[in-house]
Amino acid sequence: MINVRGLNKHFGNFQALKDVNLNVEKGDIYGFIGHNGAGKSTTISILTGLAKADSGTCIVNGKDACKTVNPSDLGIGYLPEDPSFYKWMTARETLIYLLESSGKKNNPVKINEILEWVGLEESAGRKVGGFSRGMKQRLGIGAALINDPQLLFLDEPSSALDPEGRGDVLRLIKDLRDMGKTVFFSTHILSDVERICNKVGILVNGRIVKEDRLEVIQEENILPIYDIETDIALKNNIVEDIEKLKCVKKVQTFDKRIQVLTESHECGKELYRFFSDKDLNVVSFNLRKNDLEDIFLEEVNKK
Repeated sequence: MINVRGLNKHFGNFQALKDVNLNVEKGDIYGFIGHNGAGKSTTISILTGLAKADSGTCIVNGKDACKTVNPSDLGIGYLPEDPSFYKWMTARETLIYLLESSGKKNNPVKINEILEWVGLEESAGRKVGGFSRGMKQRLGIGAALINDPQLLFLDEPSSALDPEGRGDVLRLIKDLRDMGKTVFFSTHILSDVERICNKVGILVNGRIVKEDRLEVIQEENILPIYDIETDIALKNNIVEDIEKLKCVKKVQTFDKRIQVLTESHECGKELYRFFSDKDLNVVSFNLRKNDLEDIFLEEVNKK
């Protein structure tokens, strides 16, 4: 569905995208993750035909989006990060307007089905100007489906929503997968990616630093982490000594708490011994596995 190779984009002297390569197959929910300013929205703008790259190829639905003159030729659905609608229109009027603007006749059955699916059937007659952000996002997802595309781009659809609103949006994205749709899902909320995505691309400072199936990334990168709290903040020399332990990959300090990323569960014994030998009072010593956020932060901190 999407194949991108060597994508580059400059804004003046600033290079926003640097040889971006990514691949999305039919049926994927592709989690495109990166910090704010990493280049996610720029990438989506190019893939949806709304902006042009300086170089590279971006095949979307069998067409090169980098050379497409009319974005509608790509046959995709698109939900921008902050969708805007005519405030004086109702939800139903908005969908009718969008359907007729695409050159099709009003289809009341289809409109009703979309409104019901996004949970807005009871609010169909309300003006959009009075909608909450979550309701606008659900309407936006419905609008992206108005022409029944097989590929949808969703740019930060769950950003700035409360837990209930985020849950609603994630449910709709799961439904899209069940409908056989392919979804390119841009976000910085990594827990959402873990909940619904099967493939992940990590963008750091305009460059893809990791791309693979989510389960592969988890299997290859998820390691034991020890969260250790002491009664006093550890001095720098103590932290440096912990970092020198053979089984320790990385140490992060948070006042009286440290986070130790290790290579194996056996490292716990060595850490216990270290604190005992140093006569340091340990308040808590907890083991967990790192998650996608830990993996992402590790990639960010490499740059």
